[in-house]
Amino acid sequence: MSYVYPYAVTPADVWNHPTRRLTHYFVAFERARGYSGGVSKVFDESRHFKCVMLFRGSGMGAIAIIPDDDIAYNKTWSVLTTPLSGTAPGCVTDRDDSTYCEWSVEAGATVDVLQVDLGTVTTGFLRFYWYTGLPTLYVSGSNDGSTWTLIAEILKSTAGTYEDFVYVGGYRYLRFGFRNKQTTAYNARYYTIELYPDVALPFSRTFDDVNKRVVGLVYGAYYQLLEVVTI
Repeated sequence: MSYVYPYAVTPADVWNHPTRRLTHYFVAFERARGYSGGVSKVFDESRHFKCVMLFRGSGMGAIAIIPDDDIAYNKTWSVLTTPLSGTAPGCVTDRDDSTYCEWSVEAGATVDVLQVDLGTVTTGFLRFYWYTGLPTLYVSGSNDGSTWTLIAEILKSTAGTYEDFVYVGGYRYLRFGFRNKQTTAYNARYYTIELYPDVALPFSRTFDDVNKRVVGLVYGAYYQLLEVVTI
């Protein structure tokens, strides 16, 4: 006996196949594509209907509901410098962009203001909502609580309120502060500091009438973001 693999297909195999009716219809929209060597926000909208957000590619990313997915919310926070106004750390960790703590930063000075113990070595995307006038925001990381490595430093060219995202590559402790590179004293504020978990691409997330802000973030990634909607 002889076998043929794969077996021969005849016209009858095709035309005599039972008829099936499509009961679900899908529409796919490309929301973003490209490459980011650092941190990039590639999507920022509210979801009002059922859909699947699909990140394709390689690298790290997040599809985060702001502020619900914040994983630093219930961690152990310490106040390193008492603010001029606001009750720290609650005014910064309450997931409320309207409350803030304000610090004065002398000319040429560096001020450590807050620290968080995440409990374990953690990766993810930090979200800052802050005001500068004009100190530099910086964040450092540590795994033993004593030896610190600079993760990121953000300097703005004009005074104002900003939202920035920073990638954390794996630390248990994070320390936040300001540096004043000017020749006169300035004030600076943290309104919000949040941390969102990252995932290796590709991955997807399903939404069902969330009606909240959804942000897509990538780091060191070749990416394509698709939104698949059931109609």
